[in-house]
Amino acid sequence: MVRQGNEFPMTDGKPASPRFAELRSFIERRPWSVISWSAGLSAMAFIVFYGLQATTNPQVGIQFVQSEWPDPSIFPYFYAKPITWFAYFSFVYWAAGLESNKEHFLKFSPRARNMLFLVTALVAFASFYEIFYNFMVWLALEVLTTNCRPFPCNPDQVASIFDLRSPLNLVFATKIVTTAFGLSMYSLWFLHRVDVETERQNRTTKTVDMDVKAPMGNPVRKPIEIGARLVVQQPIDPTVDKT
Repeated sequence: MVRQGNEFPMTDGKPASPRFAELRSFIERRPWSVISWSAGLSAMAFIVFYGLQATTNPQVGIQFVQSEWPDPSIFPYFYAKPITWFAYFSFVYWAAGLESNKEHFLKFSPRARNMLFLVTALVAFASFYEIFYNFMVWLALEVLTTNCRPFPCNPDQVASIFDLRSPLNLVFATKIVTTAFGLSMYSLWFLHRVDVETERQNRTTKTVDMDVKAPMGNPVRKPIEIGARLVVQQPIDPTVDKT
């Protein structure tokens, strides 16, 4: 069997491999999915790598705060704490994942979307409260505590001990609840967009149905009725003087 032409794209004058062509086609067809999975795997990598250090630290979450990535000595102008990278990648993973599944949300019933909106709003409310609570405790501990060395305390090492078995690092906790609040707010905006687009599609479908059901011929015109008191005007003779 003779192959007609090049079935795969050219790279530097040579046909690309079938795997590269399939990968490129998948990225072009589902860009949001590629972004979502890439960000999700990156966030998981930070959780696994730094989570393994939890057994060596008595304070919950401090292993995500006490180090910087990448090493500031290598990249002095581009680095952040592991919990910060986790928050960023988690947000991109969630937002891109919603966008990649937009067609599925459009097929949900209005009742299902309303329930999702309610649950998401509840998460937003709870995380919004926790943000203010953590900052209040954080500020109070920095002002009142006197048992840390050196004084004043390092903000990265301040932990909450209220009703907890183990101290909880406040930088870690605050960024976690802030991430949850950001995800919930984006989800609310996404669900609102889905509702607006669904209503627009329904109006378009209704308009098309009405146009299809309308009669194709000319509508029957209602005969014009002349009132009994209407006097038919006679043609005016231009030769007759009105005076």
